[in-house]
Amino acid sequence: MDHPRLRAKLSRVAIALLPVASIALFVVWAHFGSGIPTFRSQASAAPGWSEFRRAYGIDSFGTDGYFTRGVQNGYSLFYFTPGYASRFTRKSGHEAVHSCAHCHSVEDLAYALVNSDRYDAKLGKRVAFEERIMRCYVEPMDGFVPTLYDPAVRDIRLLARAVAHRLELGEGARREGG
Repeated sequence: MDHPRLRAKLSRVAIALLPVASIALFVVWAHFGSGIPTFRSQASAAPGWSEFRRAYGIDSFGTDGYFTRGVQNGYSLFYFTPGYASRFTRKSGHEAVHSCAHCHSVEDLAYALVNSDRYDAKLGKRVAFEERIMRCYVEPMDGFVPTLYDPAVRDIRLLARAVAHRLELGEGARREGG
């Protein structure tokens, strides 16, 4: 091949690779060089998460991973529901506090998990833990029903599981005096 033909062929390859190189350069810059938090995989922790994490031994599941991030999101949903599940809660003027923690404690949640999937005489059917969470979004919070697999339901279950593990609760465990 002569030089002009080789040069033309190389320039066509370079032009074809330019978009790919641009995307790769952008990804490297966004991930390592930008300093913009939007491009980071770690979510900022809600107030009190570090203390909760320590108190309930969340790091025993790993310092980072699917379960730990799910528990962290569940914590945020539980304590700061309007900020993390705003699409399922309604803002109402007559209620100052509108979060799961307003009515429940994380220990209540853990006991509810180990006693879930039981027959509910009031409803006349067996009710799963996830359905109870979905009902909480609708009834006490006057909100909207999330789907069964939405993180707004799934991660609250993970939070309950982590707390139940820390409290060493087995299936059907009851609170003392209750």
